[in-house]
Amino acid sequence: MERVTQSMVREKGINRIAVLCGGESQEAQVSRISSRAVTDALSKGEFLVREFEADRTLATGLLDFAPDVAFLATHGGIGEDGTLQGFLETLKIPYTGSGVLGSAIGMSKMRSRALFRERGLAVPLTYAHRMGTTFHRDNVSFDPPYMVKPESAGSSIGVRRIEGREDLLDAVNEAGLYSSWVLVEQCIPGREVQSAVLSNRFLGAIEIIPEKSEPFYTYNSKYAPGGSRHICPAPLSKGLWEDLGETTLEAHRVLELRGCSRLDTILNEEGVFVVLEINTLPGLTPTSLLPEIAAHAGLSFTDLLLELLWTARLDGDRPAVHAGL
Repeated sequence: MERVTQSMVREKGINRIAVLCGGESQEAQVSRISSRAVTDALSKGEFLVREFEADRTLATGLLDFAPDVAFLATHGGIGEDGTLQGFLETLKIPYTGSGVLGSAIGMSKMRSRALFRERGLAVPLTYAHRMGTTFHRDNVSFDPPYMVKPESAGSSIGVRRIEGREDLLDAVNEAGLYSSWVLVEQCIPGREVQSAVLSNRFLGAIEIIPEKSEPFYTYNSKYAPGGSRHICPAPLSKGLWEDLGETTLEAHRVLELRGCSRLDTILNEEGVFVVLEINTLPGLTPTSLLPEIAAHAGLSFTDLLLELLWTARLDGDRPAVHAGL
């Protein structure tokens, strides 16, 4: 694989970079940490880099700055669900990450899982409840324990593990604070493995082992130093590694994603990777998994950012042609 260099990115006409972050998402603060890491790294080169908050001042700021590319360091909410992507399409500003449709479907766990299931990928048994209607716990046809989570939120915000049906209503109401739909899903014993795609190639995978004090891979496990143990590359047999690569690429392809994505799976006791969700704008913080997977694939943090810049485009543009990518 030929590595993308700064000179290659500049030759493509990318000099002025707007890094977008924040907004009103529950993950806004994590997004700002990603943004700071991206801005610091790219500012060391010859680019002109400026950060922008994804709020009502964004349009004016972008029009004044006139960036060549918008680097999306947004997580969750309108920054990841296709809304911001559609806004940038209207302004004709190429952006990193996936397009409008892929972003929207990727943000919706129940809709992306429907497509994954159709393509033969394993997904958890799931009951979807629409907030504003009466919740009947007997409608959940499978046995506990359960994972209860917002349908369209990330970073484990609003997620609870439930050991019995009697606690379902409280957990559903809590998750419903963050999403109009709530998922009650089968809790699957197994190993938590997360994998990544970059420029349509399988980049690698990492196994996550949360601290024993945590009931699962919680917000604290993800972002607090020492909150979890990371094993990279994930210790898998050759056959499992190949299975994971195929699963990861198929999930990326079926949603027509671009740039990068990160897939969250559980390797169950039968040796099957069960897909939980896909992340179309993975975190870029010091504890995030994509940069760690990239590092084990031989890419520095700056290398990763340059390749994401190289893939930036609008929905209607042809993808960049680059040998080896």
